[in-house]
Amino acid sequence: MFFQQFKVEGLGCLSYMIGCPQDGRAIVVDPKRDVDDYLRAAQINKLKITGIIETHVHADHISGAAELKHQTGAPIHIGAGSPVDYDHIPLHDGAEIVIGNAKIRVISTPGHTPNSISLALTDLVRGDLVEMLLTGDLLFVGSIGRPDLAGGELLEEQIRNAYHSLKVKLDEFPDYVEVYPAHGAGSLCGAGISAKPSSTLGFERRTNPFMQLDFEDFRKQLSQNTPHRPINFTHIIDTNLQGAKLTGELPAINEYKPLTCKNFLASDSERLLIDLREATAFGGAHIPSSFNIGMAPNSATWMGNVVKPESELLLLANNHKEIEDATTMFRRVGYDNIKGYIIGLSSWILAAEETGFLPQITVHSLNHVLNKYGNHTVLDVRNESEWLSGHIENAEHIPLPELINQGFSRNLDQHISVICMSGYRSNIAASILKQRGYKNVYSVIGGMSTWKAAGY
Repeated sequence: MFFQQFKVEGLGCLSYMIGCPQDGRAIVVDPKRDVDDYLRAAQINKLKITGIIETHVHADHISGAAELKHQTGAPIHIGAGSPVDYDHIPLHDGAEIVIGNAKIRVISTPGHTPNSISLALTDLVRGDLVEMLLTGDLLFVGSIGRPDLAGGELLEEQIRNAYHSLKVKLDEFPDYVEVYPAHGAGSLCGAGISAKPSSTLGFERRTNPFMQLDFEDFRKQLSQNTPHRPINFTHIIDTNLQGAKLTGELPAINEYKPLTCKNFLASDSERLLIDLREATAFGGAHIPSSFNIGMAPNSATWMGNVVKPESELLLLANNHKEIEDATTMFRRVGYDNIKGYIIGLSSWILAAEETGFLPQITVHSLNHVLNKYGNHTVLDVRNESEWLSGHIENAEHIPLPELINQGFSRNLDQHISVICMSGYRSNIAASILKQRGYKNVYSVIGGMSTWKAAGY
């Protein structure tokens, strides 16, 4: 049996190719939107992609199923009852797909979504025993899939489904069976997911905190600790229910309009400018009203927390490669309305246009300021668990998603230092505060990790 895992850094998305070298066919499970990796793997291993399986309707990334079907002709399979609007083959509990020596059995495992499935894999060359489980978003390494994405009215039912799927549906499989989930660390489809890309069922039964709970504690944990829902999730779900646009329907990256200072100023003022440069470069000089989402593996995740997916976007980066990479990343999470880009700030500065300034202060400077000025505000934008692990005395805690959605009420002249764990989120938050009219905003370089390392 041929088996390969594919990972999207930052998003934590995991997808798979299962096939048989002797038979020459393969199936792709939960493909990402850009499908070249699967086509390349199939070509290298002399396999033809003849099927696509979705374990559920994804909320955190645009599926590549439609694109892969377009390029290979392979049909899309998804759990029976899934309310999708595209042509598909429904997979019922117990159904089997055999590709040469690879056997795939479908297991209905609702919980993350009402129609989620898992896949039990058997290598017939080695015998009839199941050796791997593709658990979709039911069971992660160290965590489980969140049950709230189908809607609050279904939460109670989904919690019961998840518990039954974990405790009853998976109970038939012994401890040695390997677990391969649809997400790893970085995904917002669960909390506390391990960076390890696979596990075993026995190890999860012994160490995964959710697998230790009785139903009442399980229900209480999932009811009271609902993770933040990024603003792009609804758009992604709707897109995946309909089937995503094909690559050929989107502008080629080299067709995006390169902007100079003159034509940027003449462009639609409603378009959002996303500055992809690192925090210190943005802090030194930037185009006023721009957002700073620096290029990093998790840029697309933070994009989904900050920017509405229907927004028309302009990108600013140091070079064309960063524009291409950012476009791929942002399209994975539903941002197709990229209308142009700017390379660097040279034309803006040489045209003597106004630039913004976001001071980057060290933890030593912040400590000095706090000792000297009692009315200085520290705004901590980390999440709840990070805040509870330790924070600066008298700091105000507003997680970044709440700051974006609910705002921050202070006099616009108030001096505010924004801090996160490393300095990445603080620059996003500080750039938003600057856009909203706050005049004296600072971003703390190195964040709380550096604050603690300095002994404060």
